[in-house]
Amino acid sequence: MNSSYYKGYWMVTNRCNLSCSYCVLENAPHQKKLELSLDAKKELLAHLYHKLRFRRLTLSGGEISIIGKKPPHDFIELLSYIRQFRLDDVKQNLEIEIYTNGIYLDEKVVDAMSGVVDMVAMTIDSEDNNLLNEIGRRYKGIDSYYKHIVHLSQLLAKKNITFKLHSVISQKNYLTLPNEVENIIYSIEKAKGKVACWKFFQYMSYDAPEKDNAHAISNELYQQFQAKTQQALARYEIPLHFKDNKEMNASLFNILSYGNAQYMRSSDTWSTSQRTHDLRCYQSMEELFAKHDINETLFRQFHEIQR
Repeated sequence: MNSSYYKGYWMVTNRCNLSCSYCVLENAPHQKKLELSLDAKKELLAHLYHKLRFRRLTLSGGEISIIGKKPPHDFIELLSYIRQFRLDDVKQNLEIEIYTNGIYLDEKVVDAMSGVVDMVAMTIDSEDNNLLNEIGRRYKGIDSYYKHIVHLSQLLAKKNITFKLHSVISQKNYLTLPNEVENIIYSIEKAKGKVACWKFFQYMSYDAPEKDNAHAISNELYQQFQAKTQQALARYEIPLHFKDNKEMNASLFNILSYGNAQYMRSSDTWSTSQRTHDLRCYQSMEELFAKHDINETLFRQFHEIQR
């Protein structure tokens, strides 16, 4: 019997309350209708755990907190369901990371996360609110998205939930963000929050010329950004992860909102990426590998957990 365990990225919903200019979601009306119901989401989660042996899941979207008709009610119910998979046995415990824009996070939601969620990741692409507004990180009732995220870092720290930063590196911020990263850390620490790690994503082409022309940067410019950012944060003991296009393509295995998984072969681009069937129809990862042309070696490199 295979004793491997896995980690996965689950786009639980395609719905989002922001409209970031660098994001491409399968969010046409007919695609939204395919999204699993809350009960089906629970069924898929249990299947990922029991049959496919996932022991770490990143729950994302869209925006994970707005599933259901009365956000964040269904999100809180999903967290309650996950609690049964939180175990003292390290090999059996299901680790949970939430990737959220934080709009619906308040003390009630953070309380529901406590004891269920290990880490919360939020995106800050700049400290300049004008730039964030231009990108699309704005929402009614939120005067400053940047200040909102800084405040949430404090709420999470109070509940001992690890806080992780994400940044998407594009034409909009590759020159300016290295000059801002220290102040971002300072602002969060001043608010009594703490950044456990920071992940930088090179903007990934979605085969959408209008978006690519506005956001794509060359590998050379991304490497220059990496060097400047590493230098700026050299005195901080914060793990940094610079994820370029090559790594993103090689590691792609997105569990989609309707239960299928998206992956890439070496010859694929975003628009030719492949889909599995509903993951609930596979009784093991070995069966999934056998039925699809997934590069098992690469999958294991990026998704296998040693426990």
